[in-house]
Amino acid sequence: MEWLEGVALALEEALESEDVAALRSELEEGGVLRPEAGRRPRPRQAKPEAQVRSTLSPGGYLLFWGKNNRTNDYVSKQMTAAEDLWFHSHNMPGCHLVLKRGKGGDEVPEEDVLYAASIAAGHSRGKRDGKVEVMVAEGKAVRKPKGVRPGLVTVDRYRTVVVRPCRPEEKVEKTES
Repeated sequence: MEWLEGVALALEEALESEDVAALRSELEEGGVLRPEAGRRPRPRQAKPEAQVRSTLSPGGYLLFWGKNNRTNDYVSKQMTAAEDLWFHSHNMPGCHLVLKRGKGGDEVPEEDVLYAASIAAGHSRGKRDGKVEVMVAEGKAVRKPKGVRPGLVTVDRYRTVVVRPCRPEEKVEKTES
């Protein structure tokens, strides 16, 4: 069910025809949709790494997040190092976002943590809510169990922060927890 909720959110956020094509392909591979008989071959899908979004936090940390279940998988499995911080809306579908700390895992200022959490909230089912609870975990606490669908992970240890959802182009307002 979580996987389908992630697909529904990605469809809601799809801006380009290639986003919709990627979702259709995921649904076909998941056995939810049958390929249409006689349909022309699908246009070639963009690679997950080509669909990853990015920006900089106020302190200059690189932030990367996924657009759909496949790119969320790519962000969590391929882009998140043990020392990085990983973000996801708590108990609702949303993007997987990583804040790249660099070698040594510097202490990240809370302003940057809240900024990253706000973006994760802004790309979640709670994007229109006043406040969203977001999980913050070290990359080493995030793992993908064998055999689960794209976009699903297990997080061993995390803390939560409560933020107002925003998109990078919007101003982030701080919220008291």
